[in-house]
Amino acid sequence: MYKFAFTYLVRQDKKSWDDFSTSLYLLNKNILSKIDCKFKILIFCEGEPSKKAMVLINALLKKSIKIVLRKISLQNYVKRKSSEKYKKYFPHVSDCTKTFSIGYRDMCKFFAFDIFKDKELKDSEYFIRVDTDSFFLDVRKKFIYNLQNIKADYGYIYTTIQLEDKSVSLGFGNCLYNFCKQKEIKNYLPKDYLHICQEATSNPKLFYTNFEVINLKWIKNNLHTELLKYIIKEKGIYNFRWGDSIIRYYSIKLIGAEAIPLRGCLYKHQSIFDSRNFIKRIFSKIYFKINSKLHRDQFEIKTTKLDRLFLDIKKL
Repeated sequence: MYKFAFTYLVRQDKKSWDDFSTSLYLLNKNILSKIDCKFKILIFCEGEPSKKAMVLINALLKKSIKIVLRKISLQNYVKRKSSEKYKKYFPHVSDCTKTFSIGYRDMCKFFAFDIFKDKELKDSEYFIRVDTDSFFLDVRKKFIYNLQNIKADYGYIYTTIQLEDKSVSLGFGNCLYNFCKQKEIKNYLPKDYLHICQEATSNPKLFYTNFEVINLKWIKNNLHTELLKYIIKEKGIYNFRWGDSIIRYYSIKLIGAEAIPLRGCLYKHQSIFDSRNFIKRIFSKIYFKINSKLHRDQFEIKTTKLDRLFLDIKKL
């Protein structure tokens, strides 16, 4: 039995495979090489890995790390029929020049529901999602200890709960409310379920990390499965771009799962998330504001001596 199944979904393009290589390198350097529990790595992709990625995969295989490479058609995996009519591109929430493709929404459904039925997870206790652009720049002993000794239903990186844009959560709170109104469901829900549904409507939140630790026994329980099936039936993932992050956040709140923050890492996914001690968080915030490196895509592999000094990280 594996304690963890670290899981990637990789798009078939050069940048995604390059990002994956950097992400997996840092994951191994800062986490995998430090934990002493049994784990494996699942890589879902639609084609062959790049040469750069294969060099790293082969190096890890030589260390007796189990790596499963699954080639899939994402559209077929999430069972989206070509005959189903959805808006091909959904407007981006913060940039009028960008859109969310229907493939992006396939990815949201994949991580919200379909992945947890996969046969490769039957021998694992916890699922850990890692995105190709998830980069662990620094990890402390506290983070490693809390991760490998986790007993909660859900783990997320501290400091990453944030507001979701209401433009991509339209109708989501009402969907949750309609689910909660069912007579056979009511007795299993928290008394404040109406407040939870109202929050999802007017002030929606999510765990924004693209790194999460999920107890597979919890996520496969009957009530959670019924909730996810109800959400998927509403087709809001495709018509309104409901993301897997907001679905997970409110599934946890409605079903009463135990969610714990994981502290002790400096993590980058689009922005920087620092869950180390208070002093380090203050220094990192000041430093990023001064040099404007907060959103730079290449920061994780191009650190200067000043970066490493002020952020208190080792050379990558």
